[in-house]
Amino acid sequence: MKTKLFFSVVLTGVFISNIFAHEYWFEPDNFLPKVKEKTAIHLFVGDGLSKDREERVYQPDKTPMFQLFSASKSLDLKTNSVADQSPIYNFSAEKSGNYLLAMERNWSYITLEPQKFEDYLREDGIEYISAERAKLGETGKPGRERYSRFLKSLLQVGGKNDNTFKKRLGLKLEIVPLENPYAKKVGDNLGFQIFFDGKPLADRTVFASNKETEKQKFKTDKNGKISMKIEKNGLWLVHMVVMQRCKTECGEADWESFWGAFSFGV
Repeated sequence: MKTKLFFSVVLTGVFISNIFAHEYWFEPDNFLPKVKEKTAIHLFVGDGLSKDREERVYQPDKTPMFQLFSASKSLDLKTNSVADQSPIYNFSAEKSGNYLLAMERNWSYITLEPQKFEDYLREDGIEYISAERAKLGETGKPGRERYSRFLKSLLQVGGKNDNTFKKRLGLKLEIVPLENPYAKKVGDNLGFQIFFDGKPLADRTVFASNKETEKQKFKTDKNGKISMKIEKNGLWLVHMVVMQRCKTECGEADWESFWGAFSFGV
């Protein structure tokens, strides 16, 4: 009994200590490889793009979809990916153009003590759930949540541009650039549109992160659009979370969240 209690406390501590270290993203060694040049694709988790990030291995049981899209074709990466491999993929391309990586990760579950859950809701711009919890008289209850992730990353091979960057994949939560990020430079603005269940998502918080500058925070307009400013070179991550009351097949969860991330290089 004491052993079970000890491990329960340890695991709870791990969950709480990592409450804000929960962004997942793709990070290639090189966002701008040449034709036939190989570059490793890493999957990271961390608090934004912090130095405390951790690399994750490929998990087939957690990955219902892992694909690569170009102007001419799509490739199912699950067919030749190996469990526990890291980096998760080694990319190269025979032709110049945009290449779009996409991954869906299925449900994971977590329970957080009431104040930690409220802190998390505030930190990630989902205060509307705090308001709903207050209305339901649940502010003092633990946050029991299940979450899934929808990741995208855009690479540019060679100097040829195409329209792969704006391809919509039908993800539950999808972040789509309205302009080609690789046609932009530092100082330019770049527009994105957010879709949830296939429809533009209005009045929701979106973040844009870069290691060398402060995180930008936006609210989507009535058409689900934002415009960010490219302030620095390097890796950029546009990310957000949408949460709602869980209604069907919820298991131990009261809430379900959907995490979106789109990475690109400047």
